[in-house]
Amino acid sequence: MKRNILKNITLDRGEKVYKDFRKLNAKGYSCQILLTTKRLIIYSKGMALSRGRKAKHKKMNEIDLNAIHRLEYYIESVKNRIWVRLIGLLLLAGALYAAYALYMGTISIPTTILPYQPYTKYAAAGFLGFIGLILIFRVSKTLYLKINSGANERTVEKFDVNKYNELAVRYIASKVRAGK
Repeated sequence: MKRNILKNITLDRGEKVYKDFRKLNAKGYSCQILLTTKRLIIYSKGMALSRGRKAKHKKMNEIDLNAIHRLEYYIESVKNRIWVRLIGLLLLAGALYAAYALYMGTISIPTTILPYQPYTKYAAAGFLGFIGLILIFRVSKTLYLKINSGANERTVEKFDVNKYNELAVRYIASKVRAGK
């Protein structure tokens, strides 16, 4: 298959292309969506799980707009698990204690290991504190596009959350609803 979807399909008589989204950032693979007056064509290429193993896949899914009876999109936000956040809290507390101990002079660093520069002895504590903050407050976001069509055909695409992907999914949803 070629990278351009338009070269892989043939358009029917009277069928026009509404929009071609070539730069969608999917989670773990590349995805392109082409919206025409009659069809929604999704082309994805990348790694996928097949029988518990990773396998390369190239998939083109053509969905008739009249067959779509449910289209939903949403953003899912997932925080780290509680034990990861607790480890981050312990790292942050340890880094704050180490910085305080270095400041008060209870921990001394020999000058042969670290030449004296102002505030360089606090770099390791700051780095550990930064890692702790990341573990505590990190949130992963995923944009889902779920399409139910036909009797029991279900298509689920996972995208990174950015402005282009959100606008593309909103545009697709508005055209699918307007086409009915």
